[in-house]
Amino acid sequence: MVVPKHFKVIIPVFMLFALAMLCNPILAFQEEPVFQGKKLSEWEALLKLAPGYDKLSDAEKEKSTRSRRAGLIALELMANSLDNRILPAMMLVLKNDPEEKLRETAALSMTRVALKMAEKAKSSSTRQYAAEALKEALEKDKSIRVKEIAASSLGKIVPESAPAIPALILAIKQKDTGLRVAAVDALRRLGPEAKGAAPDLRILASDATADIISKSFAFLALGNFRDVESIPVLLQTVQDAKMPLELRLPAANAISMMGGEAGGRIAEKLGLLLIEEGTPKDLKIAVSIALDSQESFAYPAWKSMVAALKDRDAAVRSIILHCLGNTGPKFQKDFKVVQAAVLGCVNDSALEVRLAAVETLGRWGPELSDDEVLKKVESLTKDTAKEMRETAATVLKRLKGTPSN
Repeated sequence: MVVPKHFKVIIPVFMLFALAMLCNPILAFQEEPVFQGKKLSEWEALLKLAPGYDKLSDAEKEKSTRSRRAGLIALELMANSLDNRILPAMMLVLKNDPEEKLRETAALSMTRVALKMAEKAKSSSTRQYAAEALKEALEKDKSIRVKEIAASSLGKIVPESAPAIPALILAIKQKDTGLRVAAVDALRRLGPEAKGAAPDLRILASDATADIISKSFAFLALGNFRDVESIPVLLQTVQDAKMPLELRLPAANAISMMGGEAGGRIAEKLGLLLIEEGTPKDLKIAVSIALDSQESFAYPAWKSMVAALKDRDAAVRSIILHCLGNTGPKFQKDFKVVQAAVLGCVNDSALEVRLAAVETLGRWGPELSDDEVLKKVESLTKDTAKEMRETAATVLKRLKGTPSN
């Protein structure tokens, strides 16, 4: 077949056009997004600084700033278009705009747009782009507030923000509370991937001069990392009656987050807080949860836990019953004492405690039940409370089952 001469140019052009459509189908088939009668490129143009901006009057600067802010808002509202010009335009504002407030707005808008685009396009590329821009802002911007927003935003773009971990570690060493808290929380959200920050977080957690908010966030980050080396400072904080409750509670919560990693070495000390008269109610609940998280490692605190079954707070009694259900096989010669205490809770005034007691008997299983337990549970299948009847019936079936070998 002979190709006419006038087709020799047309064919390559057509092929290039087809290739462009394959590489970027959105740009090939979609018209330029429009918002309120203006095309995206027109809104994008509003983000550029007027020539001689520094020499403008305050009124002229304010007018220009409002115009640029409107451009940022419009671009964010066009995020559903997935146009690949939106994030770069915002990035330039974040990187170059002389107005601190606009750089803050750009950081926040970039984050929201990147997340929305990533979800719609089912791709992480926009998240990666935003994470890199925010990392640079955290490292280089002169404004503490912009750095704070960048750090906070990085916490919302995990795990793509992992490359920013060194910058976040530097940020937690700053004295500004807002920046430090934002950086610590971002590291917490990154989870075990950011565990390299644990030594610096332990320093912050131990710093007597650090503010309460920063220290409490450091506790929670260390708990999320399951950093066992931080247990001494966490336990010391929980035990210290002179410490504010705002620190003792997150320290207890951090221990809970570690689960069995903390081990039985701290259980007995936590247990003593349960029966200490001066322990605040909320801290007792947090300590109960911490013990429950230790599962069978909570065994050394069994005497305190049995005593806590008479605590005034029903929540404490319920949680401790659940914890005793975890440790049943370890009681051995002390089991009858514990069993009697749990059976006593079946008559508790609070339904939630009564249910927890029956469930504990069920968790111990047929191996640790006897005739007294079976009779008691069977009687509860006729209880006036429907929840109790149903729970007792379920537990009774288990206790009458064949013991496991």
